[in-house]
Amino acid sequence: MKQLRNFNGGDSVPKEVKDNPKLLEAMQKYGGMGEDALIEQLVSQIRTQKQNGTYNPAQMNSYMQMLSMYLSDAQKEKLQMVLKILEMEA
Repeated sequence: MKQLRNFNGGDSVPKEVKDNPKLLEAMQKYGGMGEDALIEQLVSQIRTQKQNGTYNPAQMNSYMQMLSMYLSDAQKEKLQMVLKILEMEA
């Protein structure tokens, strides 16, 4: 199972990540974080974006689809649940 933990952006970087500098930067920045810390960070960033009017749900879904190849089924389900809760917030 592929995981983001300890991602260092080495030679095994998938093409879709190499082709997306923002995604590569995010994976390098957050690759060493545990699951709970990643979710906390995601929730914080989405709430901040919603408050300042820059949140784009379509863009978030696009990023989540790219990242999903690194997640287990349980992690995907948990992430979808968190995103649904955040979508319901004002």
